[in-house]
Amino acid sequence: MRNYFRSGKIIFWIGLFLAIYMFVVLAVETSQNYSLRNKSDNLESQIAKLEQQIEDLGYKVTYYKTDSYRERLAREKLNVAAPGESVIIIKDDKRNEKLVKEDEASIKNLKTDEQALSEKPNYQQWWAFLFGN
Repeated sequence: MRNYFRSGKIIFWIGLFLAIYMFVVLAVETSQNYSLRNKSDNLESQIAKLEQQIEDLGYKVTYYKTDSYRERLAREKLNVAAPGESVIIIKDDKRNEKLVKEDEASIKNLKTDEQALSEKPNYQQWWAFLFGN
């Protein structure tokens, strides 16, 4: 009888060891599979981005080969005018500077209005939104 119990304990411990070993192997394989899947997904997204860049560069190359691009480049860089065209030079004046200053002032006013609203409690902001000031 004793021999039977000893062999039962040995079988139990061997089975427990095999179960733990299989669990560890399964966990390691799952971890490697997860890591490889992430790498695969990252590489696929990089491939998609690169394909999009290649497509965009192809469009740019075809655009750079057109006559309209060459004409525009000649006008911008070399200040060349087409036959029959007249070039008009517009000088900057004080009015443009005044408009820019007015825009900057209005932006500052908007920011102060937003700050004033953010200082009010939430229920007062809702009241002002729904029923006006």
